[in-house]
Order: sequence, then structure tokens, then C-alpha cells
Amino acid sequence: MAIASLNATLLQEQQCIPPYSMQLNSNLSHTHHQFHNQNQRKCPIPLLSVKPVSQIRSLFRQENINSLSHSGVCTCFFQNHDLVRGLCTVNQPARIAFSADDAEEFVKKTCSLIKKRRWRALNSAVSELTPSEFLQLLLGWKADAKLALRYFKWAEREHGVKHTSESYCTLLHILARAKRHGAVQVQLQHIISQENHSTAAFFHMLAKTRNRCPLNPAIVDILIVVYGQNDMLAEAVEAINRSQFYELSPSIISCNVLLDALVKTRQTEMARKVYWALIRRRITPNVNTFNIVIHALSKEGKLQKATDLLTDMQSWGCSPNAITYNTLIDGHCKKGIIGKMYKAKELLNEILAKGLFPTQVTYNTLIDGYCKEGDGAAAFKMLEKMKENGILPNVVTYNALICGLCNEDKTEEAFNLHGEMQEKGVVPSIITYNSLINGLCKNGQTIKGEELLDEITRKGLVPNSVTYNTLIDGYCKKGEMQEAFRLLGCMIKKGIHANVSTYNALINGFCKIGKMKETEKLLDEMAEKNVKADVITYNILISALCQQGRTPKANKLLNEMLEVGPAPNYVTYNTLMNGFCEEDDIKSALRLRKEMAKRGRWANIATYNVLIKGLCRKGKMQDANELLNEMLEKGMTPNHVTYNVVREEMIEKGFVPDIEGHFT
Repeated sequence: MAIASLNATLLQEQQCIPPYSMQLNSNLSHTHHQFHNQNQRKCPIPLLSVKPVSQIRSLFRQENINSLSHSGVCTCFFQNHDLVRGLCTVNQPARIAFSADDAEEFVKKTCSLIKKRRWRALNSAVSELTPSEFLQLLLGWKADAKLALRYFKWAEREHGVKHTSESYCTLLHILARAKRHGAVQVQLQHIISQENHSTAAFFHMLAKTRNRCPLNPAIVDILIVVYGQNDMLAEAVEAINRSQFYELSPSIISCNVLLDALVKTRQTEMARKVYWALIRRRITPNVNTFNIVIHALSKEGKLQKATDLLTDMQSWGCSPNAITYNTLIDGHCKKGIIGKMYKAKELLNEILAKGLFPTQVTYNTLIDGYCKEGDGAAAFKMLEKMKENGILPNVVTYNALICGLCNEDKTEEAFNLHGEMQEKGVVPSIITYNSLINGLCKNGQTIKGEELLDEITRKGLVPNSVTYNTLIDGYCKKGEMQEAFRLLGCMIKKGIHANVSTYNALINGFCKIGKMKETEKLLDEMAEKNVKADVITYNILISALCQQGRTPKANKLLNEMLEVGPAPNYVTYNTLMNGFCEEDDIKSALRLRKEMAKRGRWANIATYNVLIKGLCRKGKMQDANELLNEMLEKGMTPNHVTYNVVREEMIEKGFVPDIEGHFT
């Protein structure tokens, strides 16, 4: 019997008898007799029954390796396997089979050997099995996952075994069944790090090695997470897609991990596809799922679609939380359109109506939105509401308000707020000081700005590139280029490299004083240091060329942007249009507007202001009036520039625009 043979092997180990190396005889009809009559060729697992080789190969092809048959017989097949170093090599097709009772006893005995770390005895006991086949036995008989993992590592460490995907997948089944998810994650990391790893092949092998065990969805969940941790997001998406063919549904938790990773890497289109795939498969989303997708849509400016998801949430039994509303509020605050804060305020009222509590993030987002819109009064009202609801302002709150005040040229009030925050125990950050320095530099107070730089150092804060760039830009705007380069030297000594913003400030400074040769030198230096020009660089150059009446060269720069990047923005087009209009080349300006539209950039309020003014100066009042009506029909709200153009270029010159009550 198999157990008697195993016991004999244990006895041999105790007597320090080295294990024998053997080969199975290809003559199957005499194998059983030979194993019992030749002492020098003892086999630890004797053959109890034999089937023709053709049947064995047929069963092998049917992937019934090491599975428990319906008749209660456990079968193991071998064909041309090189076993672990020091064990026997099977060169001929052979079959080892034993009854279910003997197989169970064999697994118990070998597990006992693993538990006691009796490796020599185990070496002999499993000499006729490959690691994959032995693991299949352990899987079939529900052996201890800890012992299976110990064997797996022993075979790899002591015998240099390079485990096959079959072995790995079998081990995954054992570990997942025992809920050893940490160990599953470690093994999956090994699997995906292999050069020939394929998601499709992995799923196939996972199904092949399950040994009648149900496929465990935890393996797919952890696989998705591991893919995400290794920036293999395409593979993670494939894993979700393939899981449905194996009747596996990943948990919404792992799906959320993937969705979040896709959004953070700006693959929002793929994130939406994954989301809709989950909905089609009836994988129930939770509030985190919706929050991630809403965040993705908000980042793209698709706020209506993001808002529509609130209805979808309710249909799935989910209620929006503070994060949901904070995300939508942030999207509206950053959209950059007139009236954006009205919608953001509506969302705040909806939060309160639903009995939810606005958080510090909610108020900070709204305060920052109002400040960036130039509505400091509304920002401070929101600060009062924040305090009334028992939420204390933090450094983020004060930074938003200080930045807003500095942008409105209210530097003195900004410094008062800076003092207040310190009195309340809120420690200023480098962002606070950068905003204050910006406010001073905008007013030409660069010396006071440098004094703040000294204060930053005294307070233990570290000036960054924004700090120095703000001061450099301040000197450049005053035309004090020597001081700007002095600060650049200090910046480099501190180990802070000049970036594109640094060069933009210097280029703008030289352009303002008409030193274009110095500008060209800086552009050459940027190329040498591999600092790529951005859209601001091009806008500065185009503006300078237009002011010098060199619009053809400015137009060449636009063409360069269209060919090699960066993509032109509204400032680029509007600056060049204005350049054409200043040279009375209204035809080129209108042509540029059409080209701009072809590239998906429709005229904004600044575009209309430039063209209306250009047409008026050309004496084409009726054309200017038509363009003004077109602007109003598109729902654009005239700004102070529009009013000035209408008054100065139309009314004061004797032309009364026909606008049907738009102006009163």
C-alpha cells in the first residue's frame, strides 16, 4: 500500500539511508511486480492499478490531472518531467494511482513532514511528483494553505525550482480558499513580473488548475489591485473584462481602485468605459464609485453629465455625501465661466436642505472660487458662515483669501489677514508668503518682497521656485534686469533650477524694453538646458512681435505651435487678431477667427471685443454692429471692455448701435 511505502521511506530517513534515484519502467504490465521484487528500486508511491497509455494521455489532454475521479480514485500523470534537483527523472509515460483513502493519508503524512520541516523524508515521498502535481493533491484534499506555501518556497529555495504558471495558479487557489489574501498578493506580484506574462493566459491557467474548486473572485480582485500598483492599468481593465467569461464578478472595491487610478492618470475616457461596463454587468456601484466618476467628469468640465449622475445614484440606492457635493462645487468653481459661483452656491444650499453638513473643504472651495472670480466680499461672507457653523478656518482658507486680496491690489488688507491668522494659531505656509510677495511685486514693491524672503528663511520655511520666480518677474516688469539676474543667481545657488516660468519672466522683461537679441539668447539657453517653451512663452513672443508691427513673424510662431506644440489658447489667437487689427488688416483677423473655430475654439468675449473694435476703426460700423448682435445672441455677457468699445468707437463717433434693449 501507498502508506506502507511512505512509512518505509520515513524509516529509511531515520536510519540515514540516502533516498534512491529511480526511473519508472516503461513496461507498464510488469511495473507493479518489479517494484515489489527489486529492493534496489523501491518506489515511495507504488502503482496500485494500471490503465493503457492511450487512456492516460487522453485523460491528460482532458486536464484531469491530479483530480479526484467520481469513482473515488486519485490519479497522477507524468510525462517527460524534470523533477526537482536530486530527485528522479521520469523519461517514460507512466501512471501512479491510488485509492481515495490512501491519497488522503498520503496528503496528511506529507503535510506532517512539511509541518515538522522533515525535508529529506518529503524529498523521497514526493520524488515522483512535480511541484504542480503535488500542489494539486494539496488543493484537492484541502490541505493547510500555510503548509502548501511552505512547500512551495522550499522547492524554490532548496532545489532551484522555477515554478510554472500552473504551480503558481494552483497555489493561488489554495491561498485564496484559506483567505490568505496577503500571500495571494505576493504571488500575483511574482506572476505579473514575468516577461511572458499574459492576462488571457493567466485566466486560462487559473480555470485549468482549479481542481473542481469554484473560482475564487478574491483572486481577480487582488489581481486588479496589483496591476494598479504596478501602473499596468490596461491589464487591469482587461482583467475586469475577461472575468465575465469565467463567471467571475470583481468586487466594487477593486473596481473603484482601478477607476481612481485611471482618473488620477488622466485616462478619464477609459474610466467612463469601465464604469459603464460595471453597470451593464450589474456590479452594484457604491457612493465611492459615483464620486470617482463625478470627479472625472468635473475635471473635464462636463458638469451637466456629472450632475446627472446624482439621479443615477438614487436609482442604485446610493445617497450623495459631502464628498459628492464638494466635487461638484469644486468643478463649478474651477470652470472659469461667468455665473459659475451661482451654481456652486445652489449646491451648498442643496447640501443644507438634505441635512448634510458642509465640511471645511466645502467652505474652502467656495471661498477660493469667489476669490478667483474677484468677488472678495462674497468670499468673506462665506468665511463668516463657515465660522457660524462651528468650522474654523485653516491655512488653506487664509491662503485663498490672502491670494484674492493680493490679486485685487489690496495688499495692506492681505497683510492684516496674515497677522490675524498667526494670532489665531494658524501657521503661514510658503504659499501664504508667495501670495504676499506677489501682491508686493504687483505694486512694484520688490524690495519689500525680498524682505519677506528673509522672513521666510527665519521662520524655517524653504523658498521654492515660485518664490524666486515671483520676485524675478517683479524686477523684470520694472525693467530692472540686472536685479532679476542677481536673484536668479541666488536661486541657482540654493539648488533651485530655472524652469520655464523663470525664463518666461526674463523673456518678458527683455521684450518690454525691446532687447529681442537678449530674448533670442535666452531661447537658445532654454534649448540647451532642455527647458521646453510653453504656451505662455509663445504668447509673450507673439505679443512683443505684434507690438513691433511684425505680425507676419508672429503668425509664423502660431503656425509653429500648430505643427509641433504647444497648442495655442485663446490668448494666442486674440493677441494675434489684435495685432492684425492694429495694422488695419481686418481681413487676416477674421480669417484667423475662422481657423480658430475649425480647431474647436469658438470666439469668446475677448475675441468679439477685439474684432468689433477693429471693424469700428476700419469704418465698418454696420459689420461691427452685426458682430455685436451675434455675441449677444450667443448669450455672452458684455464686460467693461465691450461697453468702452461701444461708447468710444461707436456712440462717440456718431453711430448708435441697433441692439434692441441690450444696453440701457
